[in-house]
Amino acid sequence: MQLEFKPDFEEARQRWIAYWNGESDRPLVASVVPKSGVTPVDQPAYTSGFSGDFEPLIDQVFAWARTHEFLGEAIPFYYLEFGPDHFSSFLGADMRAHEDSGATSWLVPFVDDYYDARIEFRADSYWWRRTVDFIRALRAAFDGKLLIAGPTLVAGLDCLAAIRGQELLAMDLVTQPDAVKRALADVRKAYSEILDALALELDYATWGSINRHGFYSPGRTNVPQCDFSCMISGEMFAEFELPCLAHETEQLDHSCYHLDGSGAIRHLEAVCSLPRMHAIQWVPSSGRDSQRDWMDLYRKIDSLGKGQVLGGNAARIEYMTSELKSNQLYFRGGMPRDQLDCLLLSLERMRRV
Repeated sequence: MQLEFKPDFEEARQRWIAYWNGESDRPLVASVVPKSGVTPVDQPAYTSGFSGDFEPLIDQVFAWARTHEFLGEAIPFYYLEFGPDHFSSFLGADMRAHEDSGATSWLVPFVDDYYDARIEFRADSYWWRRTVDFIRALRAAFDGKLLIAGPTLVAGLDCLAAIRGQELLAMDLVTQPDAVKRALADVRKAYSEILDALALELDYATWGSINRHGFYSPGRTNVPQCDFSCMISGEMFAEFELPCLAHETEQLDHSCYHLDGSGAIRHLEAVCSLPRMHAIQWVPSSGRDSQRDWMDLYRKIDSLGKGQVLGGNAARIEYMTSELKSNQLYFRGGMPRDQLDCLLLSLERMRRV
């Protein structure tokens, strides 16, 4: 299998297969850097395509790919998403561009009563049709050149928070828990149907899939998450959210959980109890948390048997590799080819010791 902008795609693909099997002889490292002697072009901004004007975006993606090198296990891809609650729009909710920033969007809640609400995948909805039109335009231009990452499927309690409202959902967990569970079952059913539909539209059977972190899978991958978890106890998380995450990981071949903010750390062990949750991406809160040394958390994730997505320069990657034992470590950086080649040799030697 070949990609025009990743001549060694098949080699990288085999390394990703070994990674998911826990058989990689070194951590994977992805480095995307500008080509020498050319003026680099940036990727389109997040949520580009929201307005339906696809052609200028496609031209910009081509220009970005032509002016960059995709080294190591980096695979060129475009991330198709109209906003953080893109998934919920497939249930019929409306998305609107943020008034203060064109770089994101917000969702209009529509669930006033769980028993009257229609919580299901609506293949005739405006935003699903817009997404399909965008996918088909992208594939007509990019097949055989680069990959397309579909929207992150933010389901579970995060979906209910989007279509019901966070404050109302928080009260519902206490006042009408059975109704919430019924709604979550509807979201799980929709998740399976939407994933199947995306797999057909993006032809996972031929190309495999890639998520927003650059994780490549020969099958199906996405990024389970629950930002709402920061607002609930461990008991509520286990009762309401964990069954959703279990369902999502059972539908995917490979999963990487987005652990966002210090308030979510209390749920780490529960998340890691899921056998098909393969890796964790930790994102500290802004402010003081972003300045902390989180090495103890990385070690805990490692001890719980999960891989991780991390970043840093060559020295930090070597240090993290020496401290963490997992065979499923994935680093993202921006190293030129000669520096990356030296690093990869060093990592191979470290893991042979």
